[in-house]
Amino acid sequence: MTDSTTDDRSLHVIVVGAGAAGISAARSLQDAGCRVTILEARDRIGGRVQTAYDLAPHPVELGAEYIHGANVVTWDMVRQFNLTTVPDATKDDFHIYFDDRIHSGDDKLRIPSFHLVDTYEDIAIDWVEQGHPDASVHDVVVKWAELNNAVLSPGLQRLVNNLVSVREGGDWTRLGVRGMFEQNENTGGNFRIKEGYTALLEQAAADLDVTLNTPVRSISWSPEGVQIHSTAGRTFTADRAVITLPLGVLQAQDVRFTPSLPPGKEAAVNGLDAGHVDKIAMRFRERFWPQDMAGVLTTLSSQLWWRPGWGRDDEAPTLMAIIGGDAALHFESLGDGAVPEALDHLSAMFGEDARRHFETGRFISWGTDRWSKTGYSYELVNGAGLREQLSQPIDDVLFFAGEATHVTHPGTVHGAIESGTRAADEILDSH
Repeated sequence: MTDSTTDDRSLHVIVVGAGAAGISAARSLQDAGCRVTILEARDRIGGRVQTAYDLAPHPVELGAEYIHGANVVTWDMVRQFNLTTVPDATKDDFHIYFDDRIHSGDDKLRIPSFHLVDTYEDIAIDWVEQGHPDASVHDVVVKWAELNNAVLSPGLQRLVNNLVSVREGGDWTRLGVRGMFEQNENTGGNFRIKEGYTALLEQAAADLDVTLNTPVRSISWSPEGVQIHSTAGRTFTADRAVITLPLGVLQAQDVRFTPSLPPGKEAAVNGLDAGHVDKIAMRFRERFWPQDMAGVLTTLSSQLWWRPGWGRDDEAPTLMAIIGGDAALHFESLGDGAVPEALDHLSAMFGEDARRHFETGRFISWGTDRWSKTGYSYELVNGAGLREQLSQPIDDVLFFAGEATHVTHPGTVHGAIESGTRAADEILDSH
């Protein structure tokens, strides 16, 4: 079956993927007068944005959680769709689980060299600015500690690594400092969308032509246009295509390109790393953690916990763990045992049997999800420059978007949105 997609009156573009990048690209192209078709493998839009509305009276984010920063492009959509937000807690509201007990307030500062939890990024940036060769965050911080006679205990190393891996997607032994140096800091705090991230993307996609349940099997391309073949045997033709497949899917070669992607593009795909970042969402009958605790960074493999309902009037007793890097691989290996192990961690941290209060929980494994195979991407040592390489169009026919293609704001929704707008602009400029 072939779907004719040529139209003499306007450029026709197929967007592969209905996540934030794909919706952004499609919106910009449609607003500019192009005909746009979005092909989405899932039975929903959003990609790695997924809001649960059945875990609590308030939305709970199973994927992307925050608007990172006070001035990013996401705010334009929040205002456009009359959505509301709630600010997240500050770092002072987060506790630390270290040496088998909870530390809060000034007590955190008594942990030897605790300042490295807040300053590892500055240390990495200083390393790059001083002209040193690329190295892992681990090696740079260890070197800094040696030069400054700082105590770097195994427990403190676990704290720093756990924070790095949930922020960046990979363990600090793998993350390159030059890749971090490319990124711009998001200033102004973090914010949750009260109505849920899904509500934002659903409104953004309201009048777009989205075909769900349509996994793409292969993409044939030439200077004349593209043919996109679905697993159901349908073929879609268009003048241009925007590829927003997650890095993990590209690396797995789940979608074949004919002809193959150029060597430089394949080098970028395979040179970045598809970080595994997973979540565990839990609801309890009652709160058994300190009321002033917005979250807790731990030395355990469950890494970082926070309260999804923080700052809401209707907050339910819910907790969310976010887990990255090797710890995510560990929880993925547990399968149905992931939630029970996380409950054990909560019991150990708070000295209270978490199972006694437990109602329901979900392990959300983005690293093994069929249509993502990654939480978000990160740059290995000597990986700087690969995001820019990944973002480049091919023969003004194939264009690429997604968080992995954004140099300064990877791993964020606003980075994905901006990448979609950039790909759309490239198409319009080439046309």
